[in-house]
Amino acid sequence: MMKKCTRCGVSISTDDWYSFISTKYCRPCGAAVRREQQAAWMREFRRKNREKNDLTRRLCASQQEEIDRLRQMLVIQRERVRQLEQERDESF
Repeated sequence: MMKKCTRCGVSISTDDWYSFISTKYCRPCGAAVRREQQAAWMREFRRKNREKNDLTRRLCASQQEEIDRLRQMLVIQRERVRQLEQERDESF
């Protein structure tokens, strides 16, 4: 059985029907196509990770801002409590 490489057009011969059906490329083109597909997959994987990491950084930054705001409120509340305790102690 003969088939042509879909990339370069070289004839590919095989005796097995199932490999004949699944074969699209000659060996050199198959290696090149596999390398290109892996590179494309890795680019997409890295892009998705960058997006995920950017989102995580933004969430962490917003949470840190919230923590800072809550700390400031806590300091103000503690100061109010101290003032109230002093006023209470002075009144007795």
